[in-house]
Amino acid sequence: MRLRSTAMALTLTLAVAACGRSSTKDAAPSTAPGGATTTPSAQPGLDQGGFGDLGVVCQNAKDATVLKATDVGVTASEIDVTTFSDPGYAGAKGLNQELFDTATAFANWCNQHGGINGRKINVTLADGKLFEAQQRMVEACDAKTFMAVGGGNVFDDNMQKDRLSCKYGAIPQVAGYLVTGIAADSELTKQPVPNPGNQQPVGSYLYLKKAFPASMDHIGILTGQLPTTEVVAKRNQEALVQLGDKVVYNGEYPPAGADNWRPYVAAMQAAGVKGLYWVGQPALLGTMLSQAKGLGLKLDWVQTDANHYDQVLFDSAKPVEAADGVYVRSAFAPFIGVSDAAMNPATKQYIDMVNQFAGSSKKVAYLGDQALSAWLLWAKGASSCGADLTRDCVWAALDKVTSWTGGGLHAAQDPGTGKAANCYVLFEAKTGKFIEADISPNDGIYNCDKQNVVELKGNYGAGAKCPNPAYKSDPKPSTCGTK
Repeated sequence: MRLRSTAMALTLTLAVAACGRSSTKDAAPSTAPGGATTTPSAQPGLDQGGFGDLGVVCQNAKDATVLKATDVGVTASEIDVTTFSDPGYAGAKGLNQELFDTATAFANWCNQHGGINGRKINVTLADGKLFEAQQRMVEACDAKTFMAVGGGNVFDDNMQKDRLSCKYGAIPQVAGYLVTGIAADSELTKQPVPNPGNQQPVGSYLYLKKAFPASMDHIGILTGQLPTTEVVAKRNQEALVQLGDKVVYNGEYPPAGADNWRPYVAAMQAAGVKGLYWVGQPALLGTMLSQAKGLGLKLDWVQTDANHYDQVLFDSAKPVEAADGVYVRSAFAPFIGVSDAAMNPATKQYIDMVNQFAGSSKKVAYLGDQALSAWLLWAKGASSCGADLTRDCVWAALDKVTSWTGGGLHAAQDPGTGKAANCYVLFEAKTGKFIEADISPNDGIYNCDKQNVVELKGNYGAGAKCPNPAYKSDPKPSTCGTK
C-alpha cells in the first residue's frame, strides 16, 4: 500500500506542475505548426477531421502515389509512434490510463479521417509499469519508432539517455507530461504546456497576496518526502521569497500519507501558519484538512497544483466544507460539474473523442486532456511536412510554435521556446464545488500580466543532453544520437 500511494502521489503531483489557463469561451486565434493562423469561427468538427480552432488535423493524401518511406518509422502507409505510461503497475492498476486512452482515441479518430496526409498512425502503447520505463524506451528504439507522443512516466529521468542515444537516431518527444527536470528540460523535448526548471508561475500567489495580505508573512509548505516533490516545494519557496513573502514552516510527510496528521497540524499552529502551499494528492489533502478543521487550525488559503482539480478532494473532506479555501492552479478548461451546454467546445470534443474512439476504458482526466494537446501539436507539425515526413521537418515546425492553445483546450502557451506562460486562473473549492476565483482578468477570462512568472536562481537539475557534439551547432534530431 505504501508503494502504491507513493507512486500515485508522485505522478499526480508533478505531472501537472505547469500551470496555464483555458477558457470556457471561444478561444483566441492560435498559431499552428507550419505558421498558419486559425480562428475559432466556422471550423470543421470531429466528423470532418478537425479539432477546435485548428482546422483540419487529419486527412487523406492529395496524391497517395508520391508517398514513400521517408525516415525511421515512416513508410508509404504508416507512421510508427510510441506512447509511454504506467497503467500496468501492479500496485496501482490503471495508473495514468488516460494517456493510453487518449492515444488510442486520437489515433483511431485520425485514421478514420485519412491519418496524417494519408499515412495512418500506428501507435504502440508502451507500459512502463512504473519500474520498466527505461526498458520500454530501449524497445522503442529497437522498434525504430518515429517519435514519442502524448506519454508520461513516473520515473522519466531513467529514460532520457536511451532516448537521446538511440542507435537509429534520437527519438524526439512531444510529451503529455514530464516529472523530473532531467526529462522536462532534456533536448529534443516539447510540451504543450511547458514547465521549465528555471521559471515558476506566481500569478496565483500575487492574487492571494491581494486577497489575504496578512497571511503572506505566515506561509507554510507541506510536501511528500520524496526528492522530486521536495524540488517542487523548494522552487515554490524560492518564488515566494522573491515576492517578499515569508515561509515560517516547512514540513514533510511520508509519501504514502500520514496515519495521523495531528503532529503536522500542531506544528503549523505553533509556527502561526495562515496560508499553506501543499504538494501531494487530493485525497491526502482532503484528509489532512478534515483533521485540521477538527483540531482548530484555520487557514486563510491552501494553494496547490492542477492535479487537485478532482472530485476526490471533496470526497475525502469530512465535512466537505473542510476543503473550502483550497485554490487550484489549472492549465485547462473546467469539466468537473460542467454541463455539455456550458462546456468549453474543445473540451467537449476531447470528451467526445475519448468516448467514441478510446475503446473500453474511456478514462477522461486532466492528464488525458493535456495528452491530447500534445497529440494535436505533433499532428499539426507532422501535417505541415506533407509527403516528405521526417523528424527534422516536424521538429523545425514545432520550433516555430510560440502560441498554442491545443485548439482551445488551454491558454496560449509557448512550446517552441519552452517558456512558462504568464496567463493563469484559479479554481476555488467552495462547499463541494470548484468555482473560478476573481483574478482580475485582462485577456478574456485570463490574467496574463507579465509579472505572473519569475525567473528562478536555484539549481533544480539539468536536462539530459544529446551525446553528439554536432547537435550544439546544428540542433535537430538528425544530429543527435548515433546511427
